[in-house]
Amino acid sequence: MPEYWKDINPFVHEEEVKGITLKTYRERPRNLNETLSESVDKFPEKTAFVHGNERITYKQLQEQVNNAAYQLRRKYGVNKGDRVAFLLMNGIPFVVGVYAALQIGAIAVPLNTKLKSTELSFMLKNSGAKVVVSNLEWWPNIESILTDTHVESVFITDETPPDGTLPYSRLIEPAEENIQEKVDEHDYAFIMYTSGTTGRPKGALITHFNMIHTALNYKYCYNLSSNDSTVIAVPVFHITGLAAQLMTFVLLGGKTVLMPMFKSTQFLEILQDEQITHVIASPTVYVMTLLDPAHKNYDVSKFRVGAFGGAPMPSETLRALKNWVPNIELHNTYGLTETTSPAVIMPNEYQLNHVRSVGVPTPVTEAKIVDPETRAERKPGEVGELLFKGPMVIQKYWNNEEATKKAITGGWLATGDLAAIDEEGFVTIMDRIKDMVNRGGEKIFSVEVEDVLYANPKVMEAAIVGVPDDKYGEVVKACIVPRNGEMLTEEEVKNWVKDRLAKYKVPTYVEFLTILPRNPNGKVVKTELRYVPEVSKN
Repeated sequence: MPEYWKDINPFVHEEEVKGITLKTYRERPRNLNETLSESVDKFPEKTAFVHGNERITYKQLQEQVNNAAYQLRRKYGVNKGDRVAFLLMNGIPFVVGVYAALQIGAIAVPLNTKLKSTELSFMLKNSGAKVVVSNLEWWPNIESILTDTHVESVFITDETPPDGTLPYSRLIEPAEENIQEKVDEHDYAFIMYTSGTTGRPKGALITHFNMIHTALNYKYCYNLSSNDSTVIAVPVFHITGLAAQLMTFVLLGGKTVLMPMFKSTQFLEILQDEQITHVIASPTVYVMTLLDPAHKNYDVSKFRVGAFGGAPMPSETLRALKNWVPNIELHNTYGLTETTSPAVIMPNEYQLNHVRSVGVPTPVTEAKIVDPETRAERKPGEVGELLFKGPMVIQKYWNNEEATKKAITGGWLATGDLAAIDEEGFVTIMDRIKDMVNRGGEKIFSVEVEDVLYANPKVMEAAIVGVPDDKYGEVVKACIVPRNGEMLTEEEVKNWVKDRLAKYKVPTYVEFLTILPRNPNGKVVKTELRYVPEVSKN
């Protein structure tokens, strides 16, 4: 097997962490507060974050963090281990608030701004958050639920906040002293709630140790440095925006531009005007950017690292990216909230020749495939459940021993994904275990059919699900969102798949939609698609 990370492996060694032997990066900051202070020392006058017309240097960022840390501790009673929740769009208040919480040893709880009151109520009660920092527009979603939570103070990013709340400006009033709580690398830094597609969301407990190894994974595997800059076009309350970009670029001492909402024209302007070198986003961001008729008019020559994950990337989109930015390095990236983002990364030189694979394990990741029922390890190329072990894997869920026991054993995390690892070490994700279609005993992996559909130039989005059938138990249903201005027929879709895959994988049903249903974390909710449409059957 080739040594994919041969230039990085000298930085890796083995150490025992809480009774489990892990591969770790030998030299590393000991907590996330160190990553900020080190960048402040090295680059005090360098722009750290950009949000609209607002620009803040590393020195200014540290000053605001110190102020907020003091206010949280001295005036609002937040102590080490307490939880501070953030219901914020991408912006500097999120950055300041999170690092202030970390500086006093508190645990940050990023919340999805798309969530409704009942969902937020569960997370605020479950986490026991003491303080909430929110944008004004989300106040109606939390006002009615606060009496049932442990929340004592709410800060609103508006100078005329609602009654019973405080303006965010109060949080960054000048500090009377600099408070630096002693923080161990195994102390908890974040509670990140998972999507909850199969029940109540689970709070993944992420330590400073987990997050620092994630940032180092990105630094080394993408070959990033302080000279790099990124634009966060995904929400910072998601693990990708938070870990792959915000936390990583503070560790690097790079520049980060915060986009509250993705718009292709604004995205292109930022790439050009801020001379962005790095982006990691869903394939949809790249598709929408390339569909913008003006995209070739922008100078994006500094754009050198294009990473993606979360859904299949159409091969024609990869080729189009290469045509648009010939020197771009492309990296498929796969991970979960429970792996603090990346566990598998595609080395650039292999990307175009391994389009269906998500890459190889990072230098500190161990991966294996097991039988989902017996847990016996599978041979190379065989499909089974994908398991990970490494320093970025969480050790437990917050207040949920049952979920912890079910998912994590001896440091190994069961992902719930069906995958195969070939003899060269490349990982290919086949399906979620619960999403695999069983058609009369024939196992059909939805991602295989989805990949074929995404290759159709008329298809914008596609989702494959199994629906009930009297004869076969389950048959394939394709849910298609056509590209703007394109017309597709059921027969065209079926013939497209028939020409490329075995007959039993051809959709029995085809349904055309204007949008795929997604949960607040952006994942397609396939349970909402598992009905038989009122169309003729094969």
